[in-house]
Amino acid sequence: MTQSKKKVNWSELCPEMVRCVFERLSFTCLKRGRSVCSSWRTALRGCVPKRNQIPWLILFPRKNNNNRSSSCVLFVPEDRDNAYRTRDLGADFVKSSCVATYGSWLLMLDTRWNLTILNPLTGERIDLPTTDYARYQRYQRLDDIKPRDLVACLWIDDRSKDYLVVCKMDNLIFTKKGNHSWRSISSGKGLYKQMVYEHTSQKLYARSYYNILVHVWSFSGDEPQQVSEELYLNEEEFNLQDYVDSRVYIAVSTVSGQVLKVANLLHKSKRWLFHVYKMHAVELTWEVVDSLGDEALIIDMGITVVAKDVPGIKRNSIYFSGLHNGNSNPDRIFVFDLTTHEIEPLPQCVLSSIRFSDARWFFPGLDV
Repeated sequence: MTQSKKKVNWSELCPEMVRCVFERLSFTCLKRGRSVCSSWRTALRGCVPKRNQIPWLILFPRKNNNNRSSSCVLFVPEDRDNAYRTRDLGADFVKSSCVATYGSWLLMLDTRWNLTILNPLTGERIDLPTTDYARYQRYQRLDDIKPRDLVACLWIDDRSKDYLVVCKMDNLIFTKKGNHSWRSISSGKGLYKQMVYEHTSQKLYARSYYNILVHVWSFSGDEPQQVSEELYLNEEEFNLQDYVDSRVYIAVSTVSGQVLKVANLLHKSKRWLFHVYKMHAVELTWEVVDSLGDEALIIDMGITVVAKDVPGIKRNSIYFSGLHNGNSNPDRIFVFDLTTHEIEPLPQCVLSSIRFSDARWFFPGLDV
């Protein structure tokens, strides 16, 4: 007598088991898993792949009265044929501006000049202490906020939710988990254009407004202390008459801790050029870096990440989202290959999915 096989009802799997499996898979597998049945969709709500190794692009909806969408569009490079939408993030989100990213998290600036840390994938948010930024500005309307008006950086641990936020008000100020107010950073009165925080060394790098100098603070103690290793960003000799625009950025390698200088130029012919430099350890001068090797540079975050043998991320490449924050020009969002000097533009499915006001590369699951 043969024993009949028992039919398996996959929708009755333990929700914890479903989450455990899909957290180890890619984002595209996770999206497909949510469409299997209602029980899996419930189990996977708020689930984020913990082993993601590639940057994603997030595109923000336009801020106007006719826009009824409160969700963002996600582009995941390992799945170039599709664009995905986040959950509804609320009406206040549409009116806010993203000023920094880290891991799965966005640092959002609202119309009252207050900051919130938001995870667009899970809906989690961390409200930060209120700021007095409006008192220092002379805007007639606070809803005319532009992201470039505020320079900030973010670091957050996905598991413990420890975080550090630094921004430039009238002075450099910071707050972290457990603080109930913002605290000033000594000697932070200058004008700054960009900030990068490297958590391994616990150092903050702040690039001056005129691209001349980078100040460095250590956050290893209770109070941040300015350290002596100032970096001078001497301008390179380019024939700027041939270029429409140019910018200088700083970045830190998450592999070596090396500080990099990145010069970005847009030629009149609409051809893009990027030059990467590192500081010579002895002569303290900038020398050209011919290749990033097995790393990729994400300018929005000011870091490089490992890209060797990882599907969906290009080694020796630069992930770029425009010369200005608040950029909505799709021609200025691309991946630049330092080997071929060619760009990889966004696929059409992304461009046709949303009328966006801003776009940024971010890195869900980043743990450095």
